[in-house]
Amino acid sequence: MKKPLQHRPFPGLDRSNNGRHRLRDLPLERESIPYTFVLPDHDLAAFCYTWVNKDSKAGSAFVVFGDGVGGAPIAEAVDGIEVPQTMNFDDWRVGAVHLRHDLQFKQAEMRLEGQGASLHAHFEALHPPYAYGFHPDGCPDYAATDRIEQAGRVHGTLRIGERRIAFEAFGARDHSWGTRDWQTPQHWKWLHAQAGADLCVHFWQFQARGKTELRGYVFKEDAIAELHSLEIEFDHDEQYNQRHLEIELQDTLGRVTMLKGQHYAHFPLIPGPHTTLTEGAMRCEIDGRTGMGWSEFMWPTSYLEYLRSSPPTR
Repeated sequence: MKKPLQHRPFPGLDRSNNGRHRLRDLPLERESIPYTFVLPDHDLAAFCYTWVNKDSKAGSAFVVFGDGVGGAPIAEAVDGIEVPQTMNFDDWRVGAVHLRHDLQFKQAEMRLEGQGASLHAHFEALHPPYAYGFHPDGCPDYAATDRIEQAGRVHGTLRIGERRIAFEAFGARDHSWGTRDWQTPQHWKWLHAQAGADLCVHFWQFQARGKTELRGYVFKEDAIAELHSLEIEFDHDEQYNQRHLEIELQDTLGRVTMLKGQHYAHFPLIPGPHTTLTEGAMRCEIDGRTGMGWSEFMWPTSYLEYLRSSPPTR
């Protein structure tokens, strides 16, 4: 049974949440921040991802993928790097990733210095942060104490070998802190998409503990509202990489938003042996307007291997 529409203005989010948090002394406590970059005109996509656990041991990954790379994806990662407890995200350095948040939820600077590629970029948020904790049911306890999502515009320069590409594009970031239990969810679909600075969509639809749940928002017409319901149709290739999406979203203001997406690049992110995250960059259309976006489909690795090895039934 669908819940009735009930629009609630989002409460303010303390700016300290744009910085580092004090983690609890629990086995799966961690804090993480990814940024995604979508460059469809160049058949490229990139992301940076950094994390730190309760013992102040950190890691980072910088990945560039898509046909525009001209070969295999470029991926550089480190983990288990001890960092000072006092190091905050206003000047965060782990491996190839140097991240500078303004601690105001407005802007950030990134310098990603890899051997095969580098990226220097400026992120400017397009709307206030949305926290999963705003939802009446809160943030799922296996995902985080809380989690923030925010869309933005990004401009900068990407270097691949000797090639340099100046770009201005869509970007998104999230920031979570608390327990991350990768094995409790059985599947999820996570998406950010944008068609101009005034039209942004985010959702996380997930299956866990026998329930299908939804978090997310729509930002358009100068108003941000939480998602109320979502209908999605999609197909995939033989490796179960997401391909085409058609989505109808209804928010708590009663607005209906239509999204169509076509993926052009994929990368498998493996946070642990039990979990595979299929990252996908896409060209899309939102309410008839041209845009771009990013999706992530989560699969238990053993299940994904089974699907890929199973003979077709028709």
